[in-house]
Amino acid sequence: MFEFIIAGMQAPIFLLVLTGMTVGMVGGFIGVGGGYMVTPALIVFGFPGYMASGIDVMHIAGKSVVATIRHRQLGNIDWILGLTMVGGTMMGVEMGVRILNYTKALGLSGIALLTGSVAIMIGLFLYTQVETHRSQKKINELTKDGKTVGRELSVSTLPVFFQSIALKPIVRCHTARLVISMWVIVIIGIATGVLAGFFGVGGGFIRVPALVYIAGATTHIAVGTDLLEIVVSGGYGALRQYMSGNVDMVAVWFMIIGAMFGAQFGSIATSFVRGPAIRYILSYSLLLATTGAFLRLIYMLTHQQYEFLNFLAVVFTLGEMLFLCLFIMTLVIFSVRHRHGKWVPGWIPSLVATP
Repeated sequence: MFEFIIAGMQAPIFLLVLTGMTVGMVGGFIGVGGGYMVTPALIVFGFPGYMASGIDVMHIAGKSVVATIRHRQLGNIDWILGLTMVGGTMMGVEMGVRILNYTKALGLSGIALLTGSVAIMIGLFLYTQVETHRSQKKINELTKDGKTVGRELSVSTLPVFFQSIALKPIVRCHTARLVISMWVIVIIGIATGVLAGFFGVGGGFIRVPALVYIAGATTHIAVGTDLLEIVVSGGYGALRQYMSGNVDMVAVWFMIIGAMFGAQFGSIATSFVRGPAIRYILSYSLLLATTGAFLRLIYMLTHQQYEFLNFLAVVFTLGEMLFLCLFIMTLVIFSVRHRHGKWVPGWIPSLVATP
């Protein structure tokens, strides 16, 4: 056990390094900072709610730089789209941090963070699951008809509506192949910025779906562009959290050590799969993270009377991250086998990219 003096608690070092590595891999793959998993995890490990939020956003800022560089090399970043969101994101982060400090003053930061996480993640999981299942079904139909399917396919009709909004100025995003009102992008930035500041996350778990289902970007471009945005929102959020006394830098460094390795692999793995595969991993990560957070929330609401709930929350939180990492590695392995004409399960061809 290592004593974290600023946080005022003890925790095993390997848990923080393992958390950083696994969340780095998942985050590099689905384009999120992973805060919706890390903040509840740190609370489960015993960190106060406000401290968990601060530590998480500081580690996200450092990890996302590594993942962004890798995605830039893969051509997955639309700089115009990303930089257009910056103003809204910064405004939203400030609002989110102020809300967090208000709940901190009331002594309700832990309960507020967990309750909000559960509600938002359940909604996103349900929508992403339904849309991604329909997309995968469409890919199978097109493949059976002998048609060529690229890396991306989405059946959501929301982007058509939002792209039809003619409120000037109109932004042309060449890499993402989008023509859309600047105000739509700015509002996405504000909404996700509030989440970034309050939950101590990069906001990616809602920004990636927003870029795909509202703006109409491909999943790969949404992943890379979101990581660029997380560098900005995470950096500003980290500064504000540090100024508020919500950061234990020793814990941050242990997490970054693991994240540096995981983010590299996760980013490279995106080149082996189609968009629906990334969205599936995102939706499953939301469901699993929700379950761990819900167990911890019940434990806190019952005045910590049932210790087995806390134990289950710890086990489930670690298990979900390891499961997602194994799922990603399995997709990469099956993708390589499929490219070489070897046997793979029937559900694999519609999810992996062909050379």
